[in-house]
Amino acid sequence: MSIKKDYSDLKSKIKERKKDFDDFIKFLETKTTWLTAPASVRYHLSEKEGLLKHSVGVTKTLLKLRKLFTPQLSEESCVIVGLFHDIGKIGMPHSPRYLEKGEKFSYNKEQIEMDVANRSLYLVSKYIPLSDEEAQSILY
Repeated sequence: MSIKKDYSDLKSKIKERKKDFDDFIKFLETKTTWLTAPASVRYHLSEKEGLLKHSVGVTKTLLKLRKLFTPQLSEESCVIVGLFHDIGKIGMPHSPRYLEKGEKFSYNKEQIEMDVANRSLYLVSKYIPLSDEEAQSILY
């Protein structure tokens, strides 16, 4: 399956917070580097779409673990936490965390410094109401 198809399938699992989720996705896809950012500049998935690939992979794994260990946990919660646990790696709309330099990426030294987990929680919570457990999962 392609990353775009997997991403689309995961987005379709959101039902209860669909409007909030869709508003956040629209913001991410049109105002940020969400669809093109790497997952890092020198470690895993340091490539175009690396962050999306990483986030989709984490979400798919989380859904498999949910089925085995905590079936009472909603798929929606897993999708929100899985997709957005590292969303802070996009930086901010006006100041991306990573800058594209040809085939490589570099760290943007001009961005407002904030650790990834806190920035992730900051960005998500502006759009999507989170349970205490979801917020904790994003932070840790």
